Amino acid sequence: MNNNRNERGALSSFENAQYNFLWVFYFWGKRTLNGLRHHSVSRLPLDTMDAICKFLFILFISAIGSVLGEFCDRGTGECKELTATDCPAVFYNLQIIGFNNVKYCDEFNDIVCCPLPLNAQQKNVKPVDTTRMFEKECRRYNDVRSSCRSTPLIVDGTKAASREFPFMALLGIRQHGSNSISWDCGGTLIHPKFVLTAAHCLVTSETKEQRLNPNFKSPKFVVRLGELDYNSTEDDAQPQDFQLVNYVVHPSFTEDDDGGIHHDIALLELDRNATLNEYVTPACLPPGSGDEHFILTAAGWGHTSNSGQKSSHLLKAALQRYSDNICMERLENRIVPRTQFCAGAGSSSSMADTCNGDSGGPIFVQHPNYNCLKQIIGITSYGLICGNYKFPSVYTKVHLYTDWIEQIVWGS
Repeated sequence: MNNNRNERGALSSFENAQYNFLWVFYFWGKRTLNGLRHHSVSRLPLDTMDAICKFLFILFISAIGSVLGEFCDRGTGECKELTATDCPAVFYNLQIIGFNNVKYCDEFNDIVCCPLPLNAQQKNVKPVDTTRMFEKECRRYNDVRSSCRSTPLIVDGTKAASREFPFMALLGIRQHGSNSISWDCGGTLIHPKFVLTAAHCLVTSETKEQRLNPNFKSPKFVVRLGELDYNSTEDDAQPQDFQLVNYVVHPSFTEDDDGGIHHDIALLELDRNATLNEYVTPACLPPGSGDEHFILTAAGWGHTSNSGQKSSHLLKAALQRYSDNICMERLENRIVPRTQFCAGAGSSSSMADTCNGDSGGPIFVQHPNYNCLKQIIGITSYGLICGNYKFPSVYTKVHLYTDWIEQIVWGS
């Protein structure tokens, strides 16, 4: 015996309210037309008025029902009622999303564009703008990995699997005269010879020339690609280590006295091209802002709690994007919405977040056109407290810097 009154065929309270309203609309229309009939010079026959009302009534019902179940937001969502049963992702996160940011299929009837799981999304997205150099390269990168050309890689869990994120990079420091490396930041391979990271990861007491000069006695930067667990030799990984021949910090990068960081983005030039394979493949730059994405994924080897130890195994976390208003409020205006956004666990039931050691790493989404690739939406910049949903972490928006990136990476 099933006592669920919300199963298919039973009307929800929302649907009852809709139909009650429609019947009121129907009888009000008849009464209004009847009044017009008595006051007009050319009176309509009663059967004609009744037919008009029925037509309007049916038309109104059709207008409401026609959008339910339709795909929306370029095939990434489905039109559903804003209820806890039909669209919990939006219903329970209205405060995080922000009422002004909800995407409606029919706002009058509270029918919203409800996000779909990645494997249920439609693939009829608009063609990629292939005029940008980084988009031309994306197809080539996608072809490197034969294992995932037909099935997107789905994020679900905490520990990343081998070859799941082949664009992930480790940025470390090797002290002079030592073989040990301290892995302090992350990064994203976007070209066989270039890694995208956070500018604050490159702040040193030496000059840039001294840090890059192999003969100068100072700590040196090291980049590792293709890694999974840097404390294991038995994991399914094929690491490649690199020295840096150059790095470029964004010219507008600044750190405020109150802890805010701005234009936190930089590029690392490796001493040779990486060997591309199933373990090492670049990610793609975004053609747009990515503001339409509510659920994002972050990955890194950072701390597992605010005062915990670093994880030697690559970790991943699904994060929710917060509205700019909530970011400004909870971070006390420490962000600039034009160039930054914030994301976090979304509720007290989860501690998902990025933390110390994840800086410079990516926050990303599945590429809509290439199953094997991800699009980098942001760069992990900073946060106040790790793992507290009330204090989301801050990310640099990548799409605002694609011209700057292209000029350095693909410029003549």
